[in-house]
Amino acid sequence: MSERPPAHIARLIPRLELTGTERILELGAAPGVAVAAIGPLLTGDGHVTALDRSAVGARRIRERNRALVDAGRVTVVEQDLTTLSATPPQRFDLIFASNVNVFWTHPRKANVDALAALLAPGGRLRLFYGYGPDDGAGSGRDTGSLVAATLRACAALTAVTVDGGSATLQISAERVG
Repeated sequence: MSERPPAHIARLIPRLELTGTERILELGAAPGVAVAAIGPLLTGDGHVTALDRSAVGARRIRERNRALVDAGRVTVVEQDLTTLSATPPQRFDLIFASNVNVFWTHPRKANVDALAALLAPGGRLRLFYGYGPDDGAGSGRDTGSLVAATLRACAALTAVTVDGGSATLQISAERVG
C-alpha cells in the first residue's frame, strides 16, 4: 500500500536516523504503517522484523506490506515482547517502538534484558510516546522518567536519554559495545 503514514509515525521516522542498511526490529508493529514507511528506505542488507503479539495484528502487517514481505525486506513475527528469548538468533542495529506502554506500565514484564540481548553491540533502542502536542501522552504520569528508569535497570544498556522537546516523547538507549 502506498498511503501517507499518520503524523506521529511520520515524525518518528527521521528520528530513527536510518542509513537504510540496518537490521531493524519494530515492537508492537501492527498495523504496519511504520514498516510501510521504512521499507522503501532500505538498501543492501536492510531488513525490518515486525513483532506483534496479536494474530490479527500480524496479519494486518503482512497484508499492508505484502510486497516488502515477498521481497524479503520484512519478516513478521507473532510474539509478545514480554516473552522474547534472551538467546536471539540474530542481532538488530535498531529496535524501536511507538506507544508500547509495557515499559512504564509493567516494567518488570518488559523483559529489557532480553531486548538488550537482541541489540548488536553499539545498537540503538528508540521508544516513542504520543500522537501529537495535545494528546496527554502518559496520562499525566512522567512517562519519560518511568521508561528511562526501566531501561537504566538493564546493565547492557547505556546512554539512556529522554527527549521531550517535541510533539513526540523519545527515550533512547544504546547497547554496551
